[in-house]
This record gives sequence, C-alpha cells and structure tokens, in this order.
Amino acid sequence: MTTHALTVKGLQLNVSIRGQGSPLLLINGLGGLAPAFDPLRDELLDYTTITLDVPGIGKSHTPRWPMRLPSHADLIAEMLTQLGIDRIDVFGVSWGGALAQEFALRHPGRVRCLILAATSAGPAMLVKPADILAFFRGNKNAKPPSPEASPHSIQAVMHYGVVHGMLTANPLAYLHQLAALAGWTSLLRLSRLRQPTLILTGERDTLVRLYNANILRRGIRGAQLRVLEGEGHLFIVTSARQTADAMREFLDQQHAAQTG
Repeated sequence: MTTHALTVKGLQLNVSIRGQGSPLLLINGLGGLAPAFDPLRDELLDYTTITLDVPGIGKSHTPRWPMRLPSHADLIAEMLTQLGIDRIDVFGVSWGGALAQEFALRHPGRVRCLILAATSAGPAMLVKPADILAFFRGNKNAKPPSPEASPHSIQAVMHYGVVHGMLTANPLAYLHQLAALAGWTSLLRLSRLRQPTLILTGERDTLVRLYNANILRRGIRGAQLRVLEGEGHLFIVTSARQTADAMREFLDQQHAAQTG
C-alpha cells in the first residue's frame, strides 16, 4: 500500500493506493477514514483500489468553508488527473454514494462502471446534525449503546466506527459533510446516469432503508440491485467478502461486455 499527500485545488489530500489491476475508486461514507475500507480492500487485491480522506477527514486538510457536493466531485476529478487515471470504476457507500453519483453526473466520461452501496438519491439517507452532536456529547469511548438499542442504529454504527478507527472523532468533519449535501438530490437526474450500475443494500439497514435502493434502481436505466440478507449499514465491513464477490462479479461481467 502506498499513500500520497496530493495538493488538489489548494487542499492537501491523503490518498491511499493498494493492489494491482484495473483501477477502482472507493468513496467513503459520513465520517469515514481510509482504513474503513481495509476489510474490503483485503478482498480486492486483484484491483488497484484508490481511496482518500475527503477534505476535513483524517489526514486531509479542512477547507475554510464547507464544500458543496459538486466541488467534492470536481476535486476527485482533479485528483485522478494528477494520478494519471483517465477512466475508473467508482464505488461509493452512504454519503460517498451520493458523491459517486455527482461525480458520474459531472464527469461521465471518466466513470467506467458505478457501484452504489447503502445510499440514496437525496440527503434523507443521512442522520440529523443533532444526532451527531448528541453522540459526541455522550461518552463515545466509554461504553457501547445499551443492550436494548438496535445494532443497526446510528448510535451503534457510530460507536463501532469510532472505536475501531473507521470513523473520525471530529464532530466538525461530520457537519462539513452534512453541509455538502444541503439541498442536494440526484432524483431528477438519475436517467442521465448511463454507466452500468450496481446497487448494493443491506436488508436490515435502518439508516438507508431498502426503498432508497429501489428508487435508484427504477431511476437508473439498466441498474442491477443486490440485497445482502441480514446485513445492516456496515456491510462493507461485516460482510466484506460477500460485498467484494458481488462487486467483482458485476465488474467482470461489464468489463467483458465493454471489451467484447
């Protein structure tokens, strides 16, 4: 694995590159640090996986003002240009799935295939800022949620992610990412996504419920939907091999069709 500190549009980005083979961009969810993808990347060593800490997260610099989602998409386009990558497969999870959609809409020629995981066509998928602040006002490192709490609740997901070093512990970073989505939706633009698209969702995801995946499937021409039974919002971690197998099957199929 190699890491790069790239300066893109005046911001220093922490970029991680791993593996060999066809390039695959992994875009993280709300508060997600690059190591959150480690279990999935362990299963995808036959791909060159590229991920980053988005501005304000981890080792990447925080912009003076919150960036909107189109600015994040343009930043990724410039990052790929600096890395010498013209076209790439794109995987986005949760918040990153929204960014993946925006990137594909703004830079369609650069996206070979699109995989959207645990995401939606609008900000309704995300938690409220008050939920984020309430979590950080509590004892996030002291104890897990009560036994009565759902293992798929926002409190359980955030506790697991922060304690295991997969999510940032900086509440300002979450607020910046939430601000990026303010007023954003792809709902009326889904028909413009012409890239081959796979939609992955967890059967028990209480943060981004199944109907969101069905909206994406109906709106994106030819999109395929795969529901991971028994899985919640963190299936890229809790079911990394199954997720990777679904991704590889889809990408292999699409690459063969495009080259054949």
